[in-house]
Amino acid sequence: MAFNKIKNTAITSNKIINVTMGAAAVIAMSTALLSTHAMAKSTPELDAALDKLMPGTKPGSIEETSLPGLYEVSYGSTVLYFNKDASLMFRGDIIDVEKRINLTEKKRGEARGQLLKSMDESQMIVYPAKDEKAKVTVFTDIDCPYCVKLHREMADYNAEGITIRYMAYPRSGIGTRSYQKAVSVWCSDDPAKAMGEAKEGQAITEKTCENPVAQQFQLGQALGVQGTPAMFLEDGTSLPGYVPAKRLAETIKNNK
Repeated sequence: MAFNKIKNTAITSNKIINVTMGAAAVIAMSTALLSTHAMAKSTPELDAALDKLMPGTKPGSIEETSLPGLYEVSYGSTVLYFNKDASLMFRGDIIDVEKRINLTEKKRGEARGQLLKSMDESQMIVYPAKDEKAKVTVFTDIDCPYCVKLHREMADYNAEGITIRYMAYPRSGIGTRSYQKAVSVWCSDDPAKAMGEAKEGQAITEKTCENPVAQQFQLGQALGVQGTPAMFLEDGTSLPGYVPAKRLAETIKNNK
């Protein structure tokens, strides 16, 4: 595998507005959900520039990197790099070549872990393992074929000591037919049973109630979910796509 010290593109400050403001709502939500804010080694110029670029949204952290004059600025799980007056921005990953560690992804993972911990498990649909060794949060879409495959193998995950916690991510978006299916599942008398029936294509009673589907969808966007299923380990490690039970258990073991 080839490792580059910096894998990114320089963008001038007048162009960053289109990048950041287009995702402002998602960034603002993910930042608001985090309970801690570490502000260190910023500069007055950088603070003022960030306030102008992202009005009303405070960074979760600002830290100077090991590269002189380059600052790491995080908004939830979104990590950006700026020079001291924010006239230049880098979007990409910084990698410790000697240790073979993606420092940017490590930062994203820490933020994702905090975001997931901030969510109320009672709002999720949970399939607990009897001898629990780990919890894996899965953003799922009822109409996604690989989500169906994962669900059919729920007993295998539980047998490996993995508790699966479902959060809703209707890929077609809020207000769509897929979204309404998710709402009906979460509002059913037995959501865990209704989820299985819905994933098998069975008709479920259409219901509505106060539910977390829209919030979970927005959280998925904040976490960078682009497809389903999207798995997240407890430390925030992202595993996009379907992962079989035994391989997932091995990944969890190696990740500790």
